[in-house]
Amino acid sequence: MTGSPTRSAFCSILIHAAAIALILLSTAGTNPPIALMRPMLLAARDLVYLPPAPDRGGGGGQNQPAPPQLGPLPRPAPRIFTPPVVEIRSVDPKLPVEPTILAPADTVMPVVNVEQWGDPTGIFGTKSGGPGTGGGIGTGSNGGVGPGHGPGAGPGSDGGVGSPGIEAGRGVFTAPVLLVKTEPAYSEEARKGKVQGTVILVVEIDANGRPRDIRVRRPLGFGLEERAVEAVGRWRFRPAYRNGKPVPCSAEVEVNFRLL
Repeated sequence: MTGSPTRSAFCSILIHAAAIALILLSTAGTNPPIALMRPMLLAARDLVYLPPAPDRGGGGGQNQPAPPQLGPLPRPAPRIFTPPVVEIRSVDPKLPVEPTILAPADTVMPVVNVEQWGDPTGIFGTKSGGPGTGGGIGTGSNGGVGPGHGPGAGPGSDGGVGSPGIEAGRGVFTAPVLLVKTEPAYSEEARKGKVQGTVILVVEIDANGRPRDIRVRRPLGFGLEERAVEAVGRWRFRPAYRNGKPVPCSAEVEVNFRLL
């Protein structure tokens, strides 16, 4: 009689311990591992990919068999009256009109240390407008300079100055993916003034997934632009891909400031 309560308590402790052990064993394998870093799909409020500008460029030629002559581009202008030529045949025109290419006035022009106009990728001393057609200089068509089509210069079409590597910019594109996101800190001035709102930034994401050249598109004041730039500078991305290779790209980022 006197030993029965002791045995009952001991048996009860054993039963409870066994039950707890069974619960622990049954749940140990169901908890997923904690990921240190996982890709985040880009939400519209976080980041919007900015596609590259449309192809720019132009081309021309004078149906001459020799390659186009090396030379600097004519002055960019918003309208073309005379396409560029290698040799000006009328030395005393009644109404002289300067040859130009169709491009914004602030276009950065390639530097070529040759006096006579020509194609910056041409050959020195040929005195040829190139085998292209429609006037101009080059291997393209339609009164520009270069291998493109139109009154601009370089690969591409429809005006402006195209880059020699523009063809490599075409193909299958995969947008960048945000991997690491750091939230911005409030400035003391903005916190005291209870300021809320959104700072919009334009960010260049390089081929290694790091943000570069962060610019403020829409400020908010009270030092919040600096805090936004500082935070986004610590973000990390899986870079954009073009034809399976990582490439730089531009993106617009919205950094929201909200007081809790």
